[in-house]
Amino acid sequence: MVDRRTKIVATLGPASDSAEVIDGLVAAGVDVVRCNAAHGTVVTHGRAAELTRAAAARHGRIVGILVDLPGPKLRTGPVEDDVVYLDAGQTFTLVGHDIEGDELHVSTTIDSLADMVEPGTTVFLADGEIVLRAEAVRDRDVICTVLRGGALRSRKGMYVPGVEHRVAAFTDADAMAIDMALEIKADFIGLSFVRNAEDVERVRERLPKRGPSPSLVAKIETGASLDHLDEIARAADALMVARGDLGIQVDIARVPLIQKDLIGIANRSGTPVITATQVLTSMTRSPIPTRAEVTDVANAVLDGTDALMLSEETAVGSYPVLTVQTMAHIAATAEEWPRQHAMPQELLAADDSVSWAVAHATAEAATDLDVAAILCPTRTGATPRRVAAFRPRVPVIACSDREDTLARCTLLHGVYPVSIPFLEPGDVEIERCIDAAKAGGFVQRDEFVVVASANPGPRAGSTDALRVIRVK
Repeated sequence: MVDRRTKIVATLGPASDSAEVIDGLVAAGVDVVRCNAAHGTVVTHGRAAELTRAAAARHGRIVGILVDLPGPKLRTGPVEDDVVYLDAGQTFTLVGHDIEGDELHVSTTIDSLADMVEPGTTVFLADGEIVLRAEAVRDRDVICTVLRGGALRSRKGMYVPGVEHRVAAFTDADAMAIDMALEIKADFIGLSFVRNAEDVERVRERLPKRGPSPSLVAKIETGASLDHLDEIARAADALMVARGDLGIQVDIARVPLIQKDLIGIANRSGTPVITATQVLTSMTRSPIPTRAEVTDVANAVLDGTDALMLSEETAVGSYPVLTVQTMAHIAATAEEWPRQHAMPQELLAADDSVSWAVAHATAEAATDLDVAAILCPTRTGATPRRVAAFRPRVPVIACSDREDTLARCTLLHGVYPVSIPFLEPGDVEIERCIDAAKAGGFVQRDEFVVVASANPGPRAGSTDALRVIRVK
């Protein structure tokens, strides 16, 4: 995996919930698996996490677990046989009570939908693939005409323009999903419907105050969030460009520009960023991606994304493992192209300026001295995160005895988490990191490495020491 620095997130689902397929995904290069809490149960997601960690152990790797909260996202309810087909011109009703949907009507997750629309309102189903026009409201039902038809599957996303401010960002289902994420020891939690930094902090307050906690990934999928990107980047541990919902809520022609802006903001703030939605969507049914999809993946890498996420391609697709292999190849090829990275220079004058300055100097020294790797003994993951923000051209090896810390490093661009025995301050710790890097094939005898670390002391997470060492 050393030939590829961009990380891959793969969503698990019916096509990838077996031990065999999960093992294949890990072998193909998946760095983080995504469990969508809008589907499944604590039992199914717990089993997926166990299978993932077992597969990672077999392949000598660390793979992170991301639980995506359902959020207040408007969704349609279940439909018979999991899919129905709507034709343009037909009548279709959004009903206000629980039913099994069919080609004539479907339930939704919003009880008060009838109060939010009026005749003439446009309603988007299946993440925008299907378009309805509201014709009448009767009690709790909304009678619509289908303007653009298509396949409607169970529990797909729905969007109604102008109702963002009337929907709470955090729901009871989210609270249950957080409990589930903590129970299965998830490494990341994806936050839906984030509009500002307060939406992130509201979830952080619900996490344990002591011990390891999952990193929070703020999904940028609402039009309202675009006015608060800088503050969201500072509040969250990572960002996600959720292009599907963005493409409905804003002019679709703006989505590529928003992607570039958001990745730039994330890079400048040292915040990892994931690019998601319809990345290789044709591979849900085809073994070969379109040329446009290959270009899309390569451009996201060139933009500076830390990770790329697969959704239905691996959750319900016919070629989940092949899709990951294809993405890994495209990303690795794109990384060979020279590009100017948006460096987090402003952080050198931030509150923790010493740590950022040492991280910057580490990346510069690695380039100037042509070292084999950068070693980061770490207890919190802060040191490899800072070093990775400067995009050194050599592997960054995060060394720790804490599995939760290593798992949180799986989203970091160019960072390879390696487990070592119990960390001890000083030379013993560094020697163990070097031994682990040698065993992993990252460095060889007589090559140089740069070590960025924290001196012994009470400031966990600080980075204040840099050493250049010849490997013996």
